[in-house]
Amino acid sequence: MQSYSSDLPKIEEFIELGGREMLEIGCGDGRLSSLLANKVDSLTAIDPDKAMINLACKKKSGVDFRVGYGERLEFNDKSYDIVLFSYSLHHQDCVKALDEAKRVIRDNGIILIIEPSTEGEYTQFVSIFQEDEINRLSTTLAYIKSCNFDIIRQDVYCVNYYFKDDKELYYHFMDSFGGETDTGALEKMKAILGNKKSARPVTIKDKVNIILLEF
Repeated sequence: MQSYSSDLPKIEEFIELGGREMLEIGCGDGRLSSLLANKVDSLTAIDPDKAMINLACKKKSGVDFRVGYGERLEFNDKSYDIVLFSYSLHHQDCVKALDEAKRVIRDNGIILIIEPSTEGEYTQFVSIFQEDEINRLSTTLAYIKSCNFDIIRQDVYCVNYYFKDDKELYYHFMDSFGGETDTGALEKMKAILGNKKSARPVTIKDKVNIILLEF
């Protein structure tokens, strides 16, 4: 069974969660949301994929899960203390999404961005199926560093993904990004995996950027 190490410890290292109202943009199936819900006063989590939101709702974590888009947030001005982009900013128009985040955070509010590094192993696998993945990440990270926000703190850390064997890893990426068996993609994955393919479990390390913004 595929599993991963949590981003929560790093988030807690960066910001105080207790007593705050948070909006998570790009919650996916709610794997991080369910952990955050126990730390904040309230959590609203959105994702554009209705199927992912349906999966998230099954976790019964006390999170207000909704289908939603970062570029057009359906929330009033100054509604949240924290806006978290969890691996999602590079999947949307980052300029519009950050403008919207700025609109909905309260005075002295913060924006926390978690984005994969272009050098991470997991990202290298994703880029086999999404050819523009590296370019989108590079463009987004460059914009963050040039936009009209103050970067209060930033760091790079690792998230580990665990698969019981190489076959589970191949099927994970095929199912998540490929849609069907692709011999060319399989060979590229084997090349990236190298000697790790015989390990049990197989561990994939992904480098992750975490950036704290204030304005």
